[in-house]
Amino acid sequence: MRWREYLRVALRALRANRFRSLLTVSSITLGAFSIVFMSSLAQSGLTTLARDIEELGGARIIMIAPKKAERSPKKGGSPGFITTRDRDRLYAALPHLKAATMFSTLDRRDISNDQGRTGRTDFVAADAGFFQAFGLRLAKGRLFTSEEVKQHARVCVVAHDVAKNLWDGEAVGRWLTIDDQRCEVVGQLAKVDHWDSNFGFAWLDFAVMPLDSAAETNSGVFEGGAILMQTQHVSDNDVVKRIANAILSDRHRDVDDFQIWDFNRFMAQFHSMFALMEAVVGLIAGVALVVGGIGVMNMMLVSVSERTKEIGVRKALGAGPAAISTQFLFEAATLSGLGGLSGTIAGVSMALLANMLIARAKELWVSEISVVAVAVALVSSLAIGLIFGFFPARAASRLDPVVAMRR
Repeated sequence: MRWREYLRVALRALRANRFRSLLTVSSITLGAFSIVFMSSLAQSGLTTLARDIEELGGARIIMIAPKKAERSPKKGGSPGFITTRDRDRLYAALPHLKAATMFSTLDRRDISNDQGRTGRTDFVAADAGFFQAFGLRLAKGRLFTSEEVKQHARVCVVAHDVAKNLWDGEAVGRWLTIDDQRCEVVGQLAKVDHWDSNFGFAWLDFAVMPLDSAAETNSGVFEGGAILMQTQHVSDNDVVKRIANAILSDRHRDVDDFQIWDFNRFMAQFHSMFALMEAVVGLIAGVALVVGGIGVMNMMLVSVSERTKEIGVRKALGAGPAAISTQFLFEAATLSGLGGLSGTIAGVSMALLANMLIARAKELWVSEISVVAVAVALVSSLAIGLIFGFFPARAASRLDPVVAMRR
């Protein structure tokens, strides 16, 4: 077939100038490598963050927290924060809830065990729904119950690192003192970590007590308390928000001392932001391809100048302008295509290696190769060769055979 003959001549011409071809193709290789490598890492990071947030509920999370009111509350009106009565009213009225919890983060506190070993940890006060709402798994012992929350029981549950640091991993049945508040450790949580989801406490280093028990000695428990809910489906978010807003507005006498956050909007903005970042990354990497295209055009112009006599002979033997231009376009496309292929292979290999190293340091990392970036790198490389090879090919096809043979 004719295209095979074009390819054979193109490869022979490129081999005749190996060093020049190598220098020209290197920029194409770098551009394709950058597109594949950077886009794959960006996609891996996006997938990791999205999956991590989704494990916590993702777009199904709705959070209600207190805020400073813009209108002054009337006497005997709004308390200025979310109360347990607000919580109970919401829990009773809201439909489509999969999990819900009221909790308050109380910053880092001094702790000590029953043997005098000391440390510091994040202190959390919460109701019994805290563990399900945040997807926390039990390693040993048990979780405190709703009945214990109502009874102001002096019990607590500790995270993995607290149990390890204070009791060498055997915390159940021991006693923990948080500041001046003493509680019995009834359970310790399994090791869990999240990429960058921060709700005011470290996932491996915190202690949680029943909400009402912690409130006895910590006046700021309810002032900083928030309610986190997971809906059954993202489509339920609007209904839950409308009902929650109506209930709280009524209970707080229309004082806007609370705010409702919908993580569905946050996730949409999150994906839009990363899509923009990937586009910017691809655009920056694509600059190297354009620079490589200029190099291809320069090399092909030199090649046309060096092979002027060859072009004249071929025209004298009957080769038409279309055949001449096609031959030089084949050479340009072959040059850039080989550069794109080698850059793509190098980019995939480097992305796999980088993902493997990151996954060793952070177990949550999801390794992915951007198939779209691979396709874009290959197609763009070929397109660059054809676009920047067009002018030299047209110049070759327009040479006068008599003048060309005399040079």
